[in-house]
Amino acid sequence: MQDFAAAFGQGGLNEHLSVDDLMTECGLDEAEIEWRKEFVGFDERDAERLSDLEGVFRAHADDVADDFYDNLTSYEETVEVIDRSEKTVDQLKRTQSAYLISLAAGDYGMDYFRNRARIGKLHDLLEMPMKQYIGQYGVYYDLLVPLLLDRMEERLADRLLAETDADEAAVERAIGGTRDETEGELLATLRAINLDMQVVADTYIHSYSRKLEETVEDRERLMADVEADLAAPIGELRDSVEQVAERTTSIDERTDDQVESMSEVAGEVSNMSATVEEIASTADEVAATSERAAALATEGQEAATESIAAMERVNEASRDVASDVDALESRIDEIDDVVEVINDIADQTNLLALNASIEAARAGESGDGFAVVADEVKSLAGESQRHASDIEEMVGDIKAETAETVDSLEATTEEIDRGMARIESAMSKLEDIVDAVQDASRGIREVSEATDDGAASTEEVASMIDGLVDQAERVSAEVERVAEINGTQTAKIRDIDEAVQRLGAD
Repeated sequence: MQDFAAAFGQGGLNEHLSVDDLMTECGLDEAEIEWRKEFVGFDERDAERLSDLEGVFRAHADDVADDFYDNLTSYEETVEVIDRSEKTVDQLKRTQSAYLISLAAGDYGMDYFRNRARIGKLHDLLEMPMKQYIGQYGVYYDLLVPLLLDRMEERLADRLLAETDADEAAVERAIGGTRDETEGELLATLRAINLDMQVVADTYIHSYSRKLEETVEDRERLMADVEADLAAPIGELRDSVEQVAERTTSIDERTDDQVESMSEVAGEVSNMSATVEEIASTADEVAATSERAAALATEGQEAATESIAAMERVNEASRDVASDVDALESRIDEIDDVVEVINDIADQTNLLALNASIEAARAGESGDGFAVVADEVKSLAGESQRHASDIEEMVGDIKAETAETVDSLEATTEEIDRGMARIESAMSKLEDIVDAVQDASRGIREVSEATDDGAASTEEVASMIDGLVDQAERVSAEVERVAEINGTQTAKIRDIDEAVQRLGAD
């Protein structure tokens, strides 16, 4: 028997309960257990009878466990409970076999009932309803009673065989004795199961009691919280409802004023509609003017582009003139060099003429003709020097004028460059102006279109305002009804406040 008991009920759920505390809280002490045994008639003779059945139970334990779990696994509700167990079905069957053997323990003291209380609590932790747990004892009746009846038949058969030559009285005694023994075994088994069922009921009732206590505590906390949480809000709500009642009356009066104001607004919107239509017309004219300005700005941009091209051509021509003037200066320098050569030649010619005159004077009359020639040469050399001086003076004037021309050309080129920069800057600004005018033209066109839409929308608004006037009149009537309903609500809020106060007092 110990090999079965060692394996019985050793699952992970045991860590979640204290059997000693459970027994104490269920009131299962030795005195209580003895009283229950006496109450159901379970005595030492019953313990002996069950001990005698240990071999029968052990021999059929596995078959009983199989039939027991065949019934459990036939219902979805009990299958869900089995699935919550950490054990497999085969392990649970071995546990059930051990439980059956434990019915024939022979010792039904505190340890026996501690084990029964632990078993009941484990099923409660698995959330098996008590109806399923206790109802399953009916399966035990179906399984154990046939075993006991078979045992009775075997016993009776043995006795009848032993009494083959006996008289009728002996047979009756054999039958009566067998019946009494079977009845005693059956009653002992039923009383043991009855005690088991009582302990199981205790564990479930203990669980239900704790849950009920927790529920009552939660309810008390909830009511305390409700009283604490609702007292102030309901008081505030009552005050707010009363204020709403007062304000509803004020709103009713203001709604009447709003109806009149809405009528005035309707008139103003009609005037505004006419004004918007005038603005739309003006916007169309402005849009047309902006488009013309955009066209003129585009023409100005094209003219500026042509001016830039002309200025570039002038700039190139000025640079060509400057190049020609530089070449002219070079040629004048060459002329100046030639004039200097002429002056040198004239000086040498004068010197030669002077030498010739001296030689002619030495020669006397024979040198007179040569002296005349020398004078002519001297005269030509002097004239050459005068012409050379004139040329040199003219060259100086030309160089001065050329220098002035170069300076003027440089100033002109710089001015052209500055003019180009200003024209390019103006061109850039003109492009910006063209873009801006075009954007403005588009914007004004959009404004014109939007204003047309606005005129149409304003007419719709005017129509809507007329509808709002009618709606405002209906709202005014509804506000009056709300004021009446709010008065009723105020009375109901006072009733709720009084009920909450009574609930807190209870």
